[in-house]
Amino acid sequence: MDSHLAAMAGEWAGCGLFTGVGGWAVVLDELADAADDEAARELAGRVLAVIAARASAGDGAVYGGTAGRGGTAGHGGTAGHELVHWHELTEILWGTAGIGCLMLTLGRRYLGPRATELAVGAGDWLLSQAEQAADGIRWSLGPGYEAERPDDKRRFPNFAHGAAGIGFFLARLAQETGETRFLLGSLAATEWIMTTVRTDDDTCAAFHHDPGGTELFTLGWCHGPPGLGWLFRQLELTAGQAAGWSGTPWRTWLRWTARADSASGIPERREPGFWDNVSRCCGSAGVAEFFLDLHRLEGRPEDLAFAVTLIDDLLGRAISDQDGMRWSNYEYRKPEPDLPPETTYLQGAPGIGSTLLRLHRQLAGDLWTVRWPHAPAWEA
Repeated sequence: MDSHLAAMAGEWAGCGLFTGVGGWAVVLDELADAADDEAARELAGRVLAVIAARASAGDGAVYGGTAGRGGTAGHGGTAGHELVHWHELTEILWGTAGIGCLMLTLGRRYLGPRATELAVGAGDWLLSQAEQAADGIRWSLGPGYEAERPDDKRRFPNFAHGAAGIGFFLARLAQETGETRFLLGSLAATEWIMTTVRTDDDTCAAFHHDPGGTELFTLGWCHGPPGLGWLFRQLELTAGQAAGWSGTPWRTWLRWTARADSASGIPERREPGFWDNVSRCCGSAGVAEFFLDLHRLEGRPEDLAFAVTLIDDLLGRAISDQDGMRWSNYEYRKPEPDLPPETTYLQGAPGIGSTLLRLHRQLAGDLWTVRWPHAPAWEA
């Protein structure tokens, strides 16, 4: 791993939390704590140092006081901070928002105050890249993505690739630094997101993307209600329990995202956009994780029961033979919709296996789980 560090970090999205060496740091830090492994701890520090060294100076005006990339008005911050980004990518899985989350958590443990400086610079760069929408602000995937795919004009409201993930980072940054401009930026992102949601029958779900995907509502963590619920939980933590949107507290919006999934009819097949996907990113395992989060927060037995329902169905879809247990995800848009089983965390058996372990512990009363850099706190 050490011998490939520099080369991997230099690839497209090579520092990303899910696409690059950012994820290495999370694994190494967990290993160091679990096994008291000093070699793993030292390597985690080197990984984070490489990521910090690859931060690039950003172009654009700081959001507080001067218009940003899309003509956004200032929100009362102060100029003068350095703007930094990674790979000219905005979003949370590949790019600057996710790495900013990493700097706020593990970065501060290994790099000290410099990590907070980089997180603030990342927040200011993201605010400089914001586009003014009819209501609120939103983002492209970033200049680094647009350079390779100039015809892709999609804007995403949900957690993966979209405004909810970036808004989450900004809200978390506001919580950690006390800087008002980051909370105001997160709330402005939420204003746009709320123009994309449907809220019938006390539910809340945002469409997949605009343009071309405003009629597509998926139910997984990445582009569905669970990820949106993560944003609402972080806004509750940052702004307080009395805060909310349109007079409704964030906790209520969080429960409405949960109802969007629990009342949808899953885990039976639902197309288009869902179902028969079982992964942490888009499918059953990720939705189950969200309901385990909710059970940890509020202790409602129905949340735990729904997680069990999802996992029972997931186990029933497993391919089991002499080579072990694995899963095929399902892509309804392909002529051969059953996809080859994967070994990646987000789409394959490792992520599903970790969900199975978490459910086993939680059923026994053990609420411990990995403290992910990009996740809100769920302690009651």
